Amino acid sequence: MPTRSEDTPRLVPLEPTEVHLEDGTPAVALRDPLGLLEDVAVLSPAAYWVLAHFDGRRTPRDVVRALAQAGQAVALAEVERLAEQALEAGLLHGPEYQARRAAALAAYRAGPRAPACAGSSYPEEPARLARMLDAFCLGGGQRAPAAKAARLLVAPHIDFARGGLAYAHAYQTLERSRADLFVVFGTAHASPEGLFTITRQDYATPLGAVPVDRDAVDALVAELGEGEVLADELFHRAEHSCEFQMVWLRHVLGHRRFTALPVLCASISHLRDPSAGTARFLRALERAARGREVCFVAGADLAHVGPQYGDARSPTPAELAGLAAQDRRTLAFLAAGDAPGFHRDATRDDARRRLCGVAPIYAAMRASGLGARVLHYQQWSDGVDSVSFAAAAG
Repeated sequence: MPTRSEDTPRLVPLEPTEVHLEDGTPAVALRDPLGLLEDVAVLSPAAYWVLAHFDGRRTPRDVVRALAQAGQAVALAEVERLAEQALEAGLLHGPEYQARRAAALAAYRAGPRAPACAGSSYPEEPARLARMLDAFCLGGGQRAPAAKAARLLVAPHIDFARGGLAYAHAYQTLERSRADLFVVFGTAHASPEGLFTITRQDYATPLGAVPVDRDAVDALVAELGEGEVLADELFHRAEHSCEFQMVWLRHVLGHRRFTALPVLCASISHLRDPSAGTARFLRALERAARGREVCFVAGADLAHVGPQYGDARSPTPAELAGLAAQDRRTLAFLAAGDAPGFHRDATRDDARRRLCGVAPIYAAMRASGLGARVLHYQQWSDGVDSVSFAAAAG
């Protein structure tokens, strides 16, 4: 399918990583976060720079002009040739990509959502997994059950090996919970276009499936439309932020009956005031959950610093201490139940701190109308990079 000069090609969701070929030549590897493309595409930095301009609004002629303004002269025929190759490879929205996406979505909807992280981030053998989670719960000594079950819960979404103690602090507050619906807000790391993405598929875990509340899903779809809340459903397939919460819910609540509503949240860190953009979904959620005993859960990490996350160097101990103080300042807004203040403080130094859980925490605070007391705060570091996270309940 030849690309015409009046077409407006659009790049599919891809995660670029700087790599070097065997001879040392720099290149860019493009990984498909949805797993639709079988192979990782490797391009020259110049070719990737051209592809990055395919935003669905620019024609190839527009791309040529934009590159020229940036000091890079590229012929129109070369831009069109690159667009044709990318279209055939499924790197641009078109027949090839849509066919792969449709097939993957049909397979995903054919059964429960499979546990993507079992066997890697946590054991897939039920007894081993249960022992691991029990050990985290005993990590700081046996804690007495919370006097009141939480209706707003904040837990990490970092892997269990690093964040297990924080998960335990959070989820032990649910041991007396009578909630029959757990609305789980998780960070959508692959950046879907919609702010909120739900799914009808039950979440399978090694400890047993967590059934998704189809009545709540149907109510949201009826009010908001499939295009708004299910168009990016496939992003659930590989996303761990909700999956980790489902594992802990099943472990802590055992075999008692409950349902969940997993909600992937796209970033709101770029929004000056997210209330307008989130209000439509949150109002519909309130109506869908009316009359239910609900607990709202946010699967959310905090600051990400170091070379892995784009910094030129590792943070010093003094800088880590300063970041911890900033995290605690932000968490004070969570404790106060001040959702606008939380968003404002969490994003005011976003280029440095890169908080990964702003949207889930903000949404859970808005949906519950509550604040949450911080139970545990932690900075994980391997001496090079660092990630912080917390447990909170309210």
